[in-house]
Amino acid sequence: MFGLDPLSRPVAISEMLLLLAFAAFVGWLIARLILNSRVNGLRTEIAEREQELADCRRAKATPVAPAQPLKTAAAPVVSVAQTQPIAPALETTTVVEPAISAPLPEPVLPEEPALPQVALGSEAAVLSRIASRASELNFDRIGRATLAEADDLKEVVGIGPFLERKLHSLGIYTFRQVANFTKEDIDKVNEIIEFFPGRIERDNWVGQSKVFHEKKYNGKA
Repeated sequence: MFGLDPLSRPVAISEMLLLLAFAAFVGWLIARLILNSRVNGLRTEIAEREQELADCRRAKATPVAPAQPLKTAAAPVVSVAQTQPIAPALETTTVVEPAISAPLPEPVLPEEPALPQVALGSEAAVLSRIASRASELNFDRIGRATLAEADDLKEVVGIGPFLERKLHSLGIYTFRQVANFTKEDIDKVNEIIEFFPGRIERDNWVGQSKVFHEKKYNGKA
């Protein structure tokens, strides 16, 4: 029976070409995955910037109450006493009493200008609105944390600076909390932070957070 001699030159060249082709395919596949991850990150950043821009436009579009014009007090009119000529009859003089001047009007104080109200679309108003709904989350399942324990949630692909501030306003600070999200938690958080529906699952926040938590704490709870 005839077989291929592994030591022969043609067989060795064929094996090297196969290995090079396989290595090139693996390299292309890895580059493709990295590119997709970066593209998703850029799309998320663009979406955040568009949302922040829309919030700023809404804030600028909110009318501010104009200041009331100052009222000036009217200048008081003081009557001047009129003198009457002395009657010549019987050599008597008539005493003329001076006219009583009208009382001065009370000064009118200027009204205080109306203070501008906080625009509904400003970042402070958005974060305040989100924080007021924090009680809707199940922190017994997610876990509780403080700002002092906060991880850099921006390391998760899909979470930008504004989204991180939104999560902080809800009381979510760590990778461990995000890694504990269930489907119910994902839907509720997605609704409260006013994010794109299904985006948390598509960007795999839970899986990424588990990896970052294990990497930071070496698998410790």
